[in-house]
Parts: sequence; C-alpha cells; structure tokens
Amino acid sequence: MLKLGFNFLVVVLLVLVVVFTWRTKRREKWERAGLCYSCGAIPHTTDKHGRICNDCVLTRKIQRGLAAFMALVAATIAAWIYWPF
Repeated sequence: MLKLGFNFLVVVLLVLVVVFTWRTKRREKWERAGLCYSCGAIPHTTDKHGRICNDCVLTRKIQRGLAAFMALVAATIAAWIYWPF
C-alpha cells in the first residue's frame, strides 16, 4: 500500500513538472513577442513583471480578493469550532 501511494505521488509530481515547464516556455514566447505574459493578448499596461493586459489585471485583483475572503471565512470557521466556550 505504501508503494502505491509513493508511485501516485511520483506521477503527480512529474505531471506538475511537465505542466509548469510548458507554461514557462509559453510565457517566454509571449514575452519575446511583446505580448501579455499571462494570456498572450496585446498588452495595454506594464507591471513589475512585464507587459500585461487589462483583463489579466482585473482577473488577478478578483482572485486576490476571493482568496482573502476565503481565508477570512476559514479563519472564522476555525475560531468558531476550536474556540473554548
């Protein structure tokens, strides 16, 4: 059983390596072409990483807001469950 779990972990890690390598190569190609490094569209602004389009900027703001809200909800639930009454 332990060997099966280890093999599963190795397969998952290999898939992650392949996916991240593919994304990095795609992103480098877009950066060389002067396109948005996140989606490959024609950029409108520049941030600290390079050129980025307005849609990606908005998407990242929404993602960060949702992540902060989810963290707040998780902290509230954890405090409610584990708080001694």
